[in-house]
Amino acid sequence: MNNYKIGTVISLAIAFVAYPTGVLYAKKRPRSAPESPGNSAASNSKDPGGHSARGVEAAKKRDYEKAIAEFSKAIEAEPGDTKNYFNRGTAYRGANKLNEAFADFSKAIELAPQNVAAYIGRGEVLLVQKQLDPALADFEKALQVAPNDASARRFRGFAFISKGEWEKAIEDYGKVIQTVPDDGGAYERRAFAYRNLKKYKEAIADYTKAIATDPKDPEGYRHRALAHTMAGDSQSAASDFRALLKIKPDDADAQSRLKALETRANSSPAPTRATPIPARPAPVATPGVSPALAPPAASPQ
Repeated sequence: MNNYKIGTVISLAIAFVAYPTGVLYAKKRPRSAPESPGNSAASNSKDPGGHSARGVEAAKKRDYEKAIAEFSKAIEAEPGDTKNYFNRGTAYRGANKLNEAFADFSKAIELAPQNVAAYIGRGEVLLVQKQLDPALADFEKALQVAPNDASARRFRGFAFISKGEWEKAIEDYGKVIQTVPDDGGAYERRAFAYRNLKKYKEAIADYTKAIATDPKDPEGYRHRALAHTMAGDSQSAASDFRALLKIKPDDADAQSRLKALETRANSSPAPTRATPIPARPAPVATPGVSPALAPPAASPQ
């Protein structure tokens, strides 16, 4: 539930290559005619010198500096191809060179103003830089071009969470779930928004659905246990911490919280709903990455 794969469709004749990080890069489609053996990249007239293809391969290995160098050569060969700027921008993002990534995504948008993925990529850079309103503007532009794009909604929902606009976040993640029903991260983030509105029943229901998408993720049980604790249901919270400890026996936080719950239960004459133990809120991280509460990762095409 911690991985977010972006599959934005743009109007270029390209194929998408996915990476373990969930990041996508744009790759030229092979020509229909057979390539010469051993020299397919160099002989592809749509990728002079094969630099774009080599950049994609380097990015797959997370060798971002090599990818940047290859995409730069591809830009020299094809300065008007938005794909190469987008890909280099995403490689810069992978190397955490945010200003360079922003510039390349902006150039990709200049060359192709309807490039949804470039708006998402630039918005994600702005989100990492905590420029929330400009990031929202880019995600909203992406959704104007492609209203059903789940990636743009994931990012916009996370921006709303970062701004504490819980109802708007709930609405966006609800639409993501309609499009991608098994998106555990969307359930977790929506649950986090519900929790901040003190809608614990709805939060617990969403955490339960998130757990169902990845039952071996200990964080799902931690988040639900905290929601149970905040709702005053110490027995259900203890049950979730026990489930977490079966997966991660050395988790000190879960051990401490479970011990506190059990001590309180043993010292209480009437096992009614206990006063909630103050819960440390689950952190909202920034990306891609992706974690249940980290923004989804952005993408080269």
